[in-house]
Amino acid sequence: MLVSLKAFAPELTLVGFLSLLFLLDGFVPKLRENRFPLIWVIVSCFAAGVATAVGKGLSGDFFSGLVTETGLVAFFRYFFFFACGVTAYVTLGSKEIEERGRSEFSLLILCMTFGMSLMVLANHFLMLYIGIETVSIISFVLAGFNRESSRSNEASFKYLVYGAVSSGLMIYGISLVYGYTGALSYPAIAEALIKNNGTHPFVFYLALVMIYAGFAYKISSFPFHFWTPDVYEGSPTPVATFFSVGPKAAGFGALLHFVLTALSQKQEGGVFTPIAGIQLAPVMALISAATMVVGNLSAIAQTNVKRMLAFSSIAHVGYVLMGFVVMTPAAFSSIIFYLIAYCAMNLGAFWIVGIVTDEKKGSELSDFKGMGWRTPVMGVCMAIFLFSLTGIPLFSGFIGKFLIFGNLIQSQSYLWLALLGVLNSVVSLYYYTKILRAMWLEKPESSDSAELRLPLSQLVGLLGLALPTVILGLFFSPVLEMAQRWITQ
Repeated sequence: MLVSLKAFAPELTLVGFLSLLFLLDGFVPKLRENRFPLIWVIVSCFAAGVATAVGKGLSGDFFSGLVTETGLVAFFRYFFFFACGVTAYVTLGSKEIEERGRSEFSLLILCMTFGMSLMVLANHFLMLYIGIETVSIISFVLAGFNRESSRSNEASFKYLVYGAVSSGLMIYGISLVYGYTGALSYPAIAEALIKNNGTHPFVFYLALVMIYAGFAYKISSFPFHFWTPDVYEGSPTPVATFFSVGPKAAGFGALLHFVLTALSQKQEGGVFTPIAGIQLAPVMALISAATMVVGNLSAIAQTNVKRMLAFSSIAHVGYVLMGFVVMTPAAFSSIIFYLIAYCAMNLGAFWIVGIVTDEKKGSELSDFKGMGWRTPVMGVCMAIFLFSLTGIPLFSGFIGKFLIFGNLIQSQSYLWLALLGVLNSVVSLYYYTKILRAMWLEKPESSDSAELRLPLSQLVGLLGLALPTVILGLFFSPVLEMAQRWITQ
């Protein structure tokens, strides 16, 4: 039991800081008036990251097989704690959150980070469902954080409806899998499937489709992506910033662990092959293609930058899903690298949208006119983030796409998917440049032409995200080697 608690130390650390913040908020209400709660979140995430590093030697199953410790789990923990900490840092200067309560926001994102960690740790459907519901319920509250806004209330309600439907489908699919295999643990499900020698009934494939609904809802993949633009637009920008990175990565981590543990077998050289009777590659290829095409084509007509970046995030989900088609260690490493690159460039892009929203009270393209000249550092950073999201060389986004596309080409299968990915990247350049055109080539209104001075904390933060976006595009080998170690541990 003590060993299991030690394996769960990062999550316990997070819960400890969360509980202390809850007590402090109750007994010292004056803390709500300053930035202490957000600083507390940053300290909490740092402490949880240290706990992860201290326990990195642990591996295996714990709590009677409910959770598992692997190098992949460690990576996602670091990812979640970093995303949560950066979101809190982004929120330090946000007027949207300042007007409605930093304490509540801080408590909610800590709870959500705990749930995301549970999703990736899960080695059992019960733990997975608890993690997904923890993240989902907190997400509904965060989406409606601006209680006075009808658009925010609409976003929360839509998120709730989509979440309820996908959750119901997933839990019913899990019950069908249990009825067929007699197990809820991933390894036990794999054993039962192997014994059937590829002869699975139709109801099992139907169950997998229903379970996919739960994963697809979290990562915003086709056809469960429809909630994303409305929720991102209606939510406060710091909330949309966190939604665009944290829950998506948690969904990918949980999906990756489920596919590799319950539906696949590990062969020599670390290559995974689907269990007999389960055709993963064609399905993943079709879902990937549909997701990236729908995301990019829908983004073209958008005039609201938050909605545009929402559809962009859907398209990037399609790119990441391409890594699931080729189930090799190199492909999984490329997924990890892509998530790292995406985290920095997407957090940075949404941060700038939040700065403009605070200044102009909106996130339409017209609100970005002349912002590059008014704040050159912000304009240059936005160009870096958008060029990286497009996949232009010399930026980390290019390396991420190059690795994923390259694995498809190297496998000599689904070459059409790699070509489609390249074409979609070209399409994305069109709508990303609309933002840059507004910032650099269009003049602001005469009343808004004065220089906009950003606080030092925002300048440091933006540069802290922009520099890795450039550096990883030039010197990516160390991070890629680290990703390979995470996969093989």
